[in-house]
Amino acid sequence: MHLAWGIILVLAAFVIISIAVQKKVKTAEDYWIMGRNAKWWMFTGTLTASYVSLSTFIGGVGSAWNWGPMPFLLFYTSSFTFGWIIAVTLIGLRMRKLGVSSISEYYKIRFGSNSKIMYAGLGITLAGILYFYLLVQIQGGGLILSTIFDISLPVSVIIMVVIVAFTLGLAGMWSVVITDTFAMAIFIIVAIIILPATISAVGGLEAGIGAISDLGGWSATGSSGLDMPYYVGYALAWLAIVGGSPHIINRSLIVDTPKSVLKGSFVSYVITVVLSILVFISAGMLTAVIEPGSIHPDNISAYAAVNVWPWIVGVLIIGGAMSAAFTTANTQALSISQGIVDLFRYSIKPDMTDNAKKKYTTIISIIVLIIVGIMAFRQMWLLVIAGSLAGIIASLGLFPTLILSLYWERLTLKAVNIMIWLSVPLGAFMIITNETLGWFAPFPTVYSFPIGFIGLIVISLLTEQKPEEKEGFKLLKDKGFASSSVEVGRQDYVILIVGMALITAVYFMLLTLLGII
Repeated sequence: MHLAWGIILVLAAFVIISIAVQKKVKTAEDYWIMGRNAKWWMFTGTLTASYVSLSTFIGGVGSAWNWGPMPFLLFYTSSFTFGWIIAVTLIGLRMRKLGVSSISEYYKIRFGSNSKIMYAGLGITLAGILYFYLLVQIQGGGLILSTIFDISLPVSVIIMVVIVAFTLGLAGMWSVVITDTFAMAIFIIVAIIILPATISAVGGLEAGIGAISDLGGWSATGSSGLDMPYYVGYALAWLAIVGGSPHIINRSLIVDTPKSVLKGSFVSYVITVVLSILVFISAGMLTAVIEPGSIHPDNISAYAAVNVWPWIVGVLIIGGAMSAAFTTANTQALSISQGIVDLFRYSIKPDMTDNAKKKYTTIISIIVLIIVGIMAFRQMWLLVIAGSLAGIIASLGLFPTLILSLYWERLTLKAVNIMIWLSVPLGAFMIITNETLGWFAPFPTVYSFPIGFIGLIVISLLTEQKPEEKEGFKLLKDKGFASSSVEVGRQDYVILIVGMALITAVYFMLLTLLGII
């Protein structure tokens, strides 16, 4: 009963927040990027909620229970954090300084082109990357509702889709960011209580550590039976997904000043690293009371919330998971629809009004959510979906294109168009042949990363660079890489010192548990 009421309160909070901030949305820019009014603490909230998606609270908890905590602490967590540091600082910060409102607008300026081929390719690639990751959020939230309320998965998925569509339609990025900040508060409380509550629930610290040790969970690959090259490829997949993720890059465009990007990123890094370590170790300890392999990994969070953890921990874990699902789904659907609207407003209907931009973004978001919802009716392993399909597409096309467009002048639009258009069919080919014939072993991203970067470089060198492409790069360097004086205040030093101290303390705790010190 407590869990049910907890979820109801979280859902009610999302709706109330979205209604309250609706009045702030007056233009398409307000709807897409908050009119660039987000403060650093808002950016911290939305970046943290983007990181702590259902891949953490559902897929991550399930895999840490099934394999032990170390595979996620070493590969999943590191690739995620490095990925969004790349997305936010190396890519997003440059776009924020350039003053663009979307990735498509960035490409327009960088290559000096209104090419329909380019915008269509971008739209397909963005949808290909975010669609499968969005599916994780919708299906994962549906699994939670299905388990807690004892309803069918299709019904629970419909509930997810309706509420996400409603809140997104009301206030766009304003709804996303404020609900993200609300979610971050839940995550911080979870980080504080999850480990002691789990230790108490499994019979003590010794029993919890012993359960992880018995499973072989302290080793780099845990009890997964997978070898190290697989995990390297898996980490590369998530690095590409997150590092080139449109919904994370778009978050960098909402802030009031570039300083807010750096300040908010640091605080978010502290929160997410500490939370991940504590949650995954706690999940590994659950094997002391839940036999490994006895339950589907994606159902472990809900099961433990009902049968193992104290009710307050269960409410917070499931509430946090639902928060992560809704807020991440919101911004992913928004990023997909914005990419499609950009195709129309730049290459097909350049005279599109501001109201039309908002209306079409909302309509397309709802259509995307309905399609994803239908696909989510059937349960699949969440991490496999996101890690395989989205990661390969991202590492073949979007991620290397973004990096090279920012840091290599010679990149040509022809090379960009070819690799972006190839990323979806080539990625699908690599996935299918890997599963059926064992090609591209141990993991396709080991090959898709070099294929993406080398393909862009070779094709660029073989094609002629147009004057507008050179001019676009010069404009990028002049504005996107412009240095600016940053005033560092007392509050900044306090945040830096406290953050570093907290991370250091948690790492020492981890080393103590491992018996290293």
